[in-house]
Amino acid sequence: MKPKTIICLVAMMACFSAMAQYSHLWCSKRPSTTRLVQVDQLDNSTVFYFEMQNDGKPFMNVFEDIVVRDTLNHVYRLLNSYNMPLSDEDHSNQLVLKPDQEHRFALEFEKVPLNQELDIVESETNPRALNFYEVETDTCEKSDPIDYEAWVKDYPVKEHGFWVEDGDVVQYIAYKGLMVTAHMQVTNEYGKYYTVDLDVQNYGTKDVLLDPARITAKSFLPKKKKTVDMKVFSAEEYMHKVKTRQTWTTIFTVAAEVAVTAAVAYAESEADKSHRHDRHKEPPRHHGWHSARHSHHPYYPTDHYRSRYHSHDMGGLATAAVAVGSAAITAGMIESQHEKREMLESSYIKPNTIRKGQEYLGYFHIKHENTDNLEVTIPMMGEDFTFRFEWQNKK
Repeated sequence: MKPKTIICLVAMMACFSAMAQYSHLWCSKRPSTTRLVQVDQLDNSTVFYFEMQNDGKPFMNVFEDIVVRDTLNHVYRLLNSYNMPLSDEDHSNQLVLKPDQEHRFALEFEKVPLNQELDIVESETNPRALNFYEVETDTCEKSDPIDYEAWVKDYPVKEHGFWVEDGDVVQYIAYKGLMVTAHMQVTNEYGKYYTVDLDVQNYGTKDVLLDPARITAKSFLPKKKKTVDMKVFSAEEYMHKVKTRQTWTTIFTVAAEVAVTAAVAYAESEADKSHRHDRHKEPPRHHGWHSARHSHHPYYPTDHYRSRYHSHDMGGLATAAVAVGSAAITAGMIESQHEKREMLESSYIKPNTIRKGQEYLGYFHIKHENTDNLEVTIPMMGEDFTFRFEWQNKK
């Protein structure tokens, strides 16, 4: 064997080593915003590293059925995604983007042979999909390994997605160890509101402040054809509304109950007066009747006995019944409403520091308007966690 041949064989063996990194890459067609910067060939998989420059898109994701395809049309499936949300046909998990944001991510596939042209295909029919065609790798020019943690350190993912629970859509945003979940519904609790149920889980390395005063909401009103700011109620403002409504409810309810109690007592009093009046009438005079005998007849008690038996005042009894009834009604309602108010207040969001490893749950109200959309922004950690809700109103 000639020395030159031996040198070539050694070079080829080095090129196809089990652990190697390559950055001399070419492709005939790719997305204008994304480029392939390196390929790592591992023992059991192949990792492709990408860099992206956003061109104004609000979101980006990769569908989990993305594949690598070789010249023989063999398909190599996705194993893992790093720093990029994955979606499927039922759930959309997206990377939330700023207009000019740069981003780095990596995709790991089943081990791919690098000695031929490859296609990375997310969707053949979508021109904005992550499609790279005729990718070539110079396997004789190795590169330094990528320190993944350092490589993505300045490119954290803000991931937005949703799931369905009992027919309702629950949205989430995950960013730097913070998981914020939001669910919106229309409620009628001492007024009609758009109510947002909030769940904040802190898996990060720092404490996080939740300040409700910084929460904002806006909506595009179809009838007015403009976007308006929506009132977000603080706990103090909502509790003031609750107390006011409860006070008027108590007044009207007690007044109604007292009126009923008084009416019943008055009816009983009038009925008793009528009955007493009938008994005061002189009995019919039968033959042989005389007053001395009648005054001791067991079925005709004397006026003295009748007067002593009915000595109480039915008017006074009605007044007492009304007083006792209204006091009982008032006390019961106040106690019930106080418990209800405490329950509503305890769950309404207030300023809180959410410590590492802790979870905070609560809700808040937004003023109800005639609309079919809502955008709610919750600032934390110097970032905006923005949720967009849309629905169809019943006709």
